[in-house]
Amino acid sequence: MAKKFLVLALVLAMALIGWLTSYFSTREVLKRQLTGIAVALGKEGQETAVQMALKMRDVKNMLAVSCLVTIPESGYSETMEQDLIIRYLMSYRHRYALLTVTLEDLHLDIPVKGQAVAQTTVRLRLQSAPQAEPVEESHHMTFSLTRVDKQWLFQTITVPETLLR
Repeated sequence: MAKKFLVLALVLAMALIGWLTSYFSTREVLKRQLTGIAVALGKEGQETAVQMALKMRDVKNMLAVSCLVTIPESGYSETMEQDLIIRYLMSYRHRYALLTVTLEDLHLDIPVKGQAVAQTTVRLRLQSAPQAEPVEESHHMTFSLTRVDKQWLFQTITVPETLLR
């Protein structure tokens, strides 16, 4: 009986160690952070200035001091400061009464320790006015991230031109 209990305890301990290793792996941490950013970018009706500031703080915390933004279709590429990117995001969010952002088909590549490339399909559900019908869009985006002081920061962002309309 004691042997069965010991075997069961070992199996449970190994399962717990495996789960903890998976949960705290770099890929899973990045997936959770990117999903959190997608949620923070969403908007469900009118927001107070404080609510918007708190959501944008989460986004700003994941941006490098300066970030390279590329729009391949128009050949545009520019290094932008955090504050300029946040202002653009606030302006984009302000256009809509409802904005839902979800990440689908998220693929993470970690070529070397401390660097990652994320490719994803960003699905947007947009509603310009409370009475308007929601519109769904989907866009492919690529992000390059670097780990600085135990924090993953966006270094480059590739944005499709259709997302900027």
